[in-house]
Amino acid sequence: MSHSIRAMLAIFAGLVALVLAPRDASAYPWMIRHDYTACAQCHADPSGGSLLTPYGRAQSEILLRTYYGEGDPTERDPGTLGDFMFGAFKLPEPLLVQSDVRNLLLHVSPGGAPSDTRFVQMQADVVAQLTTGPLRQNVSVGYVHRGAPTTWLAGGDEEHHLVSRHHWLGLAFGKDDELLLRAGRMNLPFGLRSLEHTSWVRSLTGTDINAAQQHGVALAYGGEKLRAEVMAIAGNFQVSPDTFRERGYSAYAELAPSPKIAVGVSSLVTHAGTGLRTGKPLFRQAHGAFVRFVPTRKLVLSGEVDVLGASAPRERIQVGLVSMLSADLEPLQGVHFTTMLEASTTSFRDASASFGIWGGAAWFFLPHADVRVDLVYRDEDVGASRATSSALLTQLHIFL
Repeated sequence: MSHSIRAMLAIFAGLVALVLAPRDASAYPWMIRHDYTACAQCHADPSGGSLLTPYGRAQSEILLRTYYGEGDPTERDPGTLGDFMFGAFKLPEPLLVQSDVRNLLLHVSPGGAPSDTRFVQMQADVVAQLTTGPLRQNVSVGYVHRGAPTTWLAGGDEEHHLVSRHHWLGLAFGKDDELLLRAGRMNLPFGLRSLEHTSWVRSLTGTDINAAQQHGVALAYGGEKLRAEVMAIAGNFQVSPDTFRERGYSAYAELAPSPKIAVGVSSLVTHAGTGLRTGKPLFRQAHGAFVRFVPTRKLVLSGEVDVLGASAPRERIQVGLVSMLSADLEPLQGVHFTTMLEASTTSFRDASASFGIWGGAAWFFLPHADVRVDLVYRDEDVGASRATSSALLTQLHIFL
């Protein structure tokens, strides 16, 4: 057995052991430490991320940021600080609005090459949702300088672009609106939803929430212990010509047998007439499992492992694996220390394993504001040789 296969199987075994660990546990990289296992209470997207509901804004003010006063912050009244524009004016009840600005200072040191330092404007979006009875109308628009071409709507030149990461119409139904049927451009339902869009579990599966959204129809369910979503992918209509558009499905289901642990499975299969990376017809697959786990209130562990498959006509299928384990330690409310181990191989037959380690800290220091610093080191297979790199990322995020 090759070294890469042994390494990937060892990581898979570690994840299985983590899922099956017979002890009291809790598992959501932020809110499950507060006994939240679902996403729909706090987010307009039933699988989490982006636009917050009024309840989500209140919990952000109570549970996420550092509180500088006396007493238990979880017992205080959030007031209007968490509201849109700090409560400067009250929105109509059916309307949700949120603006996000995220900027990055990046310093990269490739092994054996000159280092590079640059400022990256990552996000400048406004998101809104209007609720009319069971109908949900959701749209985001924003500006991006250069990057994220799969989100572009229009641009006057090569550098400045109007973008929309998601826009959809939804119909809520069920006894407590636990079902939501949506059509439009949406995040793919797959794995752990996280901001680290360059992590291999997100980039190699093509399921990040930065620019990997697709158009299609999705049905989501959010119950007390079970949440799930399945999406029929029609392609990304913001990419042309049509041959580059993927079609297929993506789905996940997650069970929380207690407020302290949640485990799930994911599956994705797509086909494109021409793969964006390969330049030839491409069938792409990813199937895996994930876990969210909190051994103590201050520590959150999470993990994901996915089998990858890629094939073209008259070529053998390439089978690989991608995995990650992460830890989030919150010694004081709003102050987080994080680490993540990741490993991947795009083909057990033709590629060796790549490895990465992340370490960093984040501070939610004011209402609607957080700062984050990450150091990322990677040792990657690049065909006939290997390449190492290190990167220092400093991010400032502000939302209103």
